[in-house]
Amino acid sequence: MTSSPAHHRPSEGPDPRPLAVLLHSRQPLTTDPAATFDPAYWETVVLTDADGGADAVMREDAPGGAPAVHRAPRDTWAAEIRRLAGGRAVQIVTNDEYCLISCADLRAEFGLPVRHPARPAHYIDKVLMKERLAAAGVRVPRFLALTEGVPEPGAGLALVTGTIGLPAVVKPRREANSRGVAILRTEPELRDWLAGHRGEQGWQVEEFLDGTFHHVNSLVRDGVPTPVQTGTYLGPLLDLPDGRRLGGWTVPYDSELSCRAHELNRAVVAALGAEGAFVVHTEFAVNGDGELVVVEVAGRAPGALVSELARLHAGLNLEEANLALQADLPVPEPHPTGVQAAWVWIPVMPGERYRHTPETTGKQLVHVRRAARRTHTGTSGALGVSVLLWHTDPDVLAADVRTAATAAWCGA
Repeated sequence: MTSSPAHHRPSEGPDPRPLAVLLHSRQPLTTDPAATFDPAYWETVVLTDADGGADAVMREDAPGGAPAVHRAPRDTWAAEIRRLAGGRAVQIVTNDEYCLISCADLRAEFGLPVRHPARPAHYIDKVLMKERLAAAGVRVPRFLALTEGVPEPGAGLALVTGTIGLPAVVKPRREANSRGVAILRTEPELRDWLAGHRGEQGWQVEEFLDGTFHHVNSLVRDGVPTPVQTGTYLGPLLDLPDGRRLGGWTVPYDSELSCRAHELNRAVVAALGAEGAFVVHTEFAVNGDGELVVVEVAGRAPGALVSELARLHAGLNLEEANLALQADLPVPEPHPTGVQAAWVWIPVMPGERYRHTPETTGKQLVHVRRAARRTHTGTSGALGVSVLLWHTDPDVLAADVRTAATAAWCGA
C-alpha cells in the first residue's frame, strides 16, 4: 500500500479516501487529528493497545474531537490495519514514544518510506543515546548503566556513590514523560531505592545537574534540522503530585541561548541519526560553567503545551508537523512571529478545587480539568488547570508567568 496526497481528492467510489492510522499506547494526542488529516480527504482512526476509549487517546484539553478508536493487541496491528484499509491507500503515523518502533516496523511492512529515525532506539534508549552523544563530543551527564540489573543495596551504594556520587538521578532506560524518574539525595534514599528495585532490569543512574533547564526543537527533513524554537522550563518536570507547578516559556530567536541550542540540536541529530522526516526535541541543562548538557532527546514532538507554544512563536504546531512529516504532507516553514508564549500547569491537591483565575496583562487560554472542577478526592496532587499565555513583549510574558506560577488557583 502507498500513500495518497491529501491535497488531491481521490477518485469516486465507496469511501475512496485513504486511511490515516494513528498508533497509540500511553501518550495521548494533544492536537486535533483533523488539523493534519482533512476529513474531506482522509478517514482517520486511532489504533491502540490501551484500555479506555477516546478519553485515553486524546488529552482532555486537546481541541476538536477524537477520531474512531480501535483497540487491538499490538501483535495484531498489521492485520487490523489491513482490515480497516480494505485495500485502500494507508498512512501509519504516531507521536507516542511507546509506538515509535512499532510504527517504523509497520511502515516498512506496508512499503511506506522511512520517516522515523532510521534507528529509533538511538532516540529512545537513554544509555544508547548518551553513548552516541558522548562519542560525538556532545556533553552528557555522567551515567552508569545497570546492565546486570539493580544490585543489592550494599554493593549498589558503593557503585553509585563511587561512580556518580550523590545526589543522583535514577531513570528507566526506555520510558518517557518522567515516568520512574527519581532524584536520590542521600545514602538512605539510595539504599531504599536499591532495595525496592533489586534485580530489576532496564535502569540507569546519572549525575544530578544543578543548573537551568531548557529544550530546543527542530524539524528534520532530508538529514537537515530546521530550527523551530527554544524554551526554558519553570523548573524540573517532576513532583506535580507533590504540588510543584510545571511550566516553561519560549526564548527569543535571536538570543545567544537560542543560537547555541540550535547548534546543539544539529550535533545531536548528527550523532543519533538524521535519516527520516520527524521532529526532534532535545532537553538540556546549562550548568554553572555555561556548558549545555543534553539530558534527554526524543524523535517526536514534545508534550505539555510546547507544541502549541511553537504555533504561537514559530507559526506551526510541532505535533501536527510531526504527523504531517510522517505522512509526506505539507508542513509550513517555521518563522519568527514576534510572539513569545508560555505554559503553566497548576496541580489541585486533595481537598481542593479550582477557585480563581488571576488576571494577566497578555492573552491567556485557561482549561480547568475534570480533577479540579469538583473537590479533588485523590491522595496526591493531580493536574488541575492548564494555562497558555502569550504576548509580544518578553518582559510582560515573564510577569504573567510569575503571576500564573504563584497565584492561588485552587483552594479548599
